[in-house]
Amino acid sequence: MKDIDVSDIEVLWDKNQINSELERIAKEINQNFLNYESVNLIPILTGGIIFVSRLITELENLRPGCYKMFPLIAKTYGYSTESQGTKIYGYEFLADSLDKNSPSIIVDDLMDTGETLITVMNNVKKTSNEKVYTAVLLDKLGKRNNFIEPDFNCFVLNDKRWVVGYGMDYLGKFRGLEYVGTINQEL
Repeated sequence: MKDIDVSDIEVLWDKNQINSELERIAKEINQNFLNYESVNLIPILTGGIIFVSRLITELENLRPGCYKMFPLIAKTYGYSTESQGTKIYGYEFLADSLDKNSPSIIVDDLMDTGETLITVMNNVKKTSNEKVYTAVLLDKLGKRNNFIEPDFNCFVLNDKRWVVGYGMDYLGKFRGLEYVGTINQEL
C-alpha cells in the first residue's frame, strides 16, 4: 500500500458544501416520514459516524424525539482497497432494540459497490415490519456491482477515484477530515 499524506488529497466538497447538503437531505428525509411517530437510523460504523452525527442533529432540529439511532459495525474493505466480503457486527443488539413498526434508514458514508448496504438491508428487512431505506453522504457510481441506488444522498461521484474525509478513509487514515477529497495517486 502506498504512503499517502494530506498534500496528496484534492478537495472535492468543502465543509460549507457538506453542511448545505446535510441540511437539504435532512429536510428531504423528514418530509418523507412525517406520517411516522418514529424513524430508526442505523448508522454503519466506522465510516458513517461523522455523517450520521451531523444528520441526526439536523433531523432533531426538524422533529425532536422522532429519530432513534441503533449503530452497526460492518466491514467490507478492512485495511484494503478491494472488497473482503461484508461482515456485520452487533446485529443482535440492533434486532433487540429496533422499533420494528417504524421505517428504518441505513446511514453510511458512501455507497460504491453497494455490497455493504445490500447485506445490511437484507438483515434489517428480516427484523423490521416496515420498509428499509438508505442514506449516504456520497453515491459513488464507479464501482457499483449491484442494482441498488441510495434513497437519499448528498453527492454523486461517477468515477473510481478513492475518496477520503468525513468518515471515509484510506487504510484507516483521513476519516476525520472536515471535507471530502480524492487521492491524486494511483493506488
